[in-house]
Amino acid sequence: MEWQAIHNWLGRLAAHSPFTYRHSLGVASLALNLARIYGMDQGECQAIYAGALIHDVGKITIANALLMKKGPLTREEWLVIKNHPRAGVELLTASGISPGILEFVAYHHERWDGGGYNGLKGPDIPLGARIIALADAFEAMTSQRPYQQIRTLPNALAEVENNAGTQFDPGLVPVFFTMIHKLMKTASSLPLIRP
Repeated sequence: MEWQAIHNWLGRLAAHSPFTYRHSLGVASLALNLARIYGMDQGECQAIYAGALIHDVGKITIANALLMKKGPLTREEWLVIKNHPRAGVELLTASGISPGILEFVAYHHERWDGGGYNGLKGPDIPLGARIIALADAFEAMTSQRPYQQIRTLPNALAEVENNAGTQFDPGLVPVFFTMIHKLMKTASSLPLIRP
């Protein structure tokens, strides 16, 4: 696994956009947990984790002012944002990142119904990219962003459920709910540490 190159790119992302860096860490954690509960083997889980860590590296090519813009994007700004998966693949290819991981970066904004950035549909979207797409959307919904209000956990889960079969792989959504339930159960069993 190309961990040194991934580490280097994460360092560059953190320097350019700490917000995007933190988002990437959250997406990677969710994607890894989802891949494990889905039953993927260790190598597949590692590849998905790696892809999730660097899925937004292409945003290094975008001005931070645009990444953090509070108002609606113009058509031109939207096209710049929409190019970040392609820009990420271009940056990462020169670093020797494996083609499988590059696919996850390239296709993490595809939709199950074919309405994503590149128009891939259903099982034509690599499974790792489908996992990262779900983790990416959920993390975005449940974290503070300048251009949208944070959603409560029930609202975010309802959004995931409502978009099963359109935005998200309908086979992954029940597994995602199982994962969230397990994570919440684990968190509630931890001892409360008071300062």
